Amino acid sequence: MAKTTQKKYQYKTKAIQLPDGTRKYLRGKTQEELDEKVLKAQILVNSGVDICSEETFGHFAQMWYDIYKKPYLRESSLNMIKYVLNQHILPFIGGYRLRDISPMQIQAIMASVSDKSNSLQSKILVLLRNIFRAAQDNGLIAKSPVSTMLKPAGKKTQEKVALTPQESRLLLERVTNPRARTFLLIALHTGMRRGEILGLHWEDIDFSNKLIHVQRNAVLTETTTTVSENLKTAAGVRTIPLTEELEAWLLARKKNSHSQYVIAMENHKPLTKSSYKSMWKLIERELPEAHVTAHILRHTYITRLFEAGLDIKEVQYLAGHSTVDMTLRVYTHYDRRSREAQTAEKVRNALRTS
Repeated sequence: MAKTTQKKYQYKTKAIQLPDGTRKYLRGKTQEELDEKVLKAQILVNSGVDICSEETFGHFAQMWYDIYKKPYLRESSLNMIKYVLNQHILPFIGGYRLRDISPMQIQAIMASVSDKSNSLQSKILVLLRNIFRAAQDNGLIAKSPVSTMLKPAGKKTQEKVALTPQESRLLLERVTNPRARTFLLIALHTGMRRGEILGLHWEDIDFSNKLIHVQRNAVLTETTTTVSENLKTAAGVRTIPLTEELEAWLLARKKNSHSQYVIAMENHKPLTKSSYKSMWKLIERELPEAHVTAHILRHTYITRLFEAGLDIKEVQYLAGHSTVDMTLRVYTHYDRRSREAQTAEKVRNALRTS
């Protein structure tokens, strides 16, 4: 049997001095390779990069999360970040050193979600840009590998279309499950967010003055439901008028309730994520001809307010929007659809022959 011989290299080495006075030894198989490594190392050092760092993306991403995000964001937002990192980013580059990650690897991450939604792709790009920007600021890389030319593609999130008054009434007529109907009525008659509804206590409802005081929020995870006074925004604390239809329904429910929560499970505790999903199926199946989500119900309430002639600031307060821009986005959508309907009718009238 013929022996295989392995080519042996006489490595060439060179040391460069670092800002702290220590030396970093580089080596290459050829003088050209060594010169290229030395040039790159000197450029990085001159840019303030610690070329001795072995920091991996995964370890740095965890520190970034703990320092830059965890102290400031709500649990739902933190869960979104963890999901995107764990499912779509770390499997690709988690074990790589920060300074070794290339634009091609970032492109591979985006290619892996090319069939996903525009929203998910946007979240991935935002996280990548933020983490690599922090790495750059901390002298771990000279330049982010996330190209400014990268843009999210994918399908746009389905446009939120408010239910018509007829659809709202039809839904209320069809949903007979007491718990589901309670959620539906509160959402359509107050515009409260999902967490605000599920965290609502009976003591938050002032039946004497016909008011609902929004001051709690429920955060649902796979294992626990936490109710606190930590609302989505400071503007979330507000007082909403109690309509006659909602008042009558809630008074009847309160007589047989043994929980402090308006919507509760059999053990009197707030709904878990699984129990909420089960309840929601009872709602959405009753109106298959329309796209119904908890946010659509909120969108519907806000649209009804505009149709009733309330001004922007009034709607902003009742919706609990932190900025008027958020309210204006809903109004612009409502105004555009309203104008489209009016224009269509004008065209028909103009061309009507009899």
